[in-house]
Amino acid sequence: MSLLLALELLLLLLALPRLTCASNSTHPSLYRQAKALLQWKSSLKGWSSELDSWTKGTNPCDWTGVGCSNAVLPRGDAVLVVDNISLPSCHIQGRSDNLHFADLPYFVYLDLNFDFLMGPILSSIGVLPELAYLNLSSNGLNGSIPTSLVLQCFLPCLVECEFDETSLCRLASSCLSGPP
Repeated sequence: MSLLLALELLLLLLALPRLTCASNSTHPSLYRQAKALLQWKSSLKGWSSELDSWTKGTNPCDWTGVGCSNAVLPRGDAVLVVDNISLPSCHIQGRSDNLHFADLPYFVYLDLNFDFLMGPILSSIGVLPELAYLNLSSNGLNGSIPTSLVLQCFLPCLVECEFDETSLCRLASSCLSGPP
C-alpha cells in the first residue's frame, strides 16, 4: 500500500469520531424543529392565513411568524435554529400543550397573545433556557403557572412574561417581577 493511501486512511479514521458525534447530536436540527411546529399546526384549527406558509419541505425560517438565528452549539458549531414565534391575533384555536418545547429549545421570544389557546401551560416550558419574552395573554389558558416560570430558576433569561386576561392572572405578578 502506498504511503499516500495509508495517510488518507489515517485521516479518514481520525475524522470518523467527529462525524459520528455530529450526526448523533442531541440538539434538534432545523428539520426536527420544523416537524415539531408542523405537528403543532396540525393540532390547531381556525387560524387565519398566517399559517398557510407552514408547509412540509419548506424552510421554517421563511414561515410567517417564525424567526430564526444562528446558535452556537456546545462543541462550537454554528447552526440555524428557530428562536421565535410571533403570531398574535391570528385566531389560532387549540391546546397550548400540543407545542413540544423539547424540540424547540432555542426559543428566545414566544408571542401568542389574543389567540384562542386552551388548556394548561406545560411545565416543559422550563426546557427553554434562553426564553426572554413570553406573551400568552388573552387566551383561554387554565391551571397554574408552571413552577419553572414562577421561580424562574429554569428560565434565567426571562425578562417579560404576560398572562393577563386569562384565568392564570392571579399568579402573573410573581412571573412579571423579572429575574432574581
